[in-house]
Amino acid sequence: MSKTIKLGFDSASIANALMELQAYQLWLRDKAEKLAIELTMRGFDKASVKFTGAKYDGPRSDIKYDVEDRGDGVYAIVISGTTAVIIEFGAGVTYGYGHPQADEFGMGPGTFPDAKGHWDDPNGWYLPKSAGGGHTMGNPPSRAMYDTSQELRNELAAIAREVFET
Repeated sequence: MSKTIKLGFDSASIANALMELQAYQLWLRDKAEKLAIELTMRGFDKASVKFTGAKYDGPRSDIKYDVEDRGDGVYAIVISGTTAVIIEFGAGVTYGYGHPQADEFGMGPGTFPDAKGHWDDPNGWYLPKSAGGGHTMGNPPSRAMYDTSQELRNELAAIAREVFET
């Protein structure tokens, strides 16, 4: 929405222009908040579907999905749990490479605290019964959060138009 404010050189015109600017400022704040919420909810939907559908050889019981309102129009998609880290960044010498932000976050093959030397076994390893049991060669990185963030960046202009034009 473009906004034109006409201004004359008398005090009534200036007062009116100030009121219009204040109303526009409130409208803009409201739309920015709606945009932040819309991006967050779309991102939450995309990321949770990606995590649910990602290849992972163990149970997913510790994954928690949440949206946090951090105040001042800032929202965060929070997907937590040990399993979430493994799914996002991958695991094992066979599949644990390929996440573009692994180094930035100190992740990658052999970085998981409970790796216990098995991550680099070229024959894979056996999961404990508490983790579902069975043989695994690791998991490829799903990049669920990373890919979601990239998709939202690509869709940002269209989503902003939707929000600001309604």
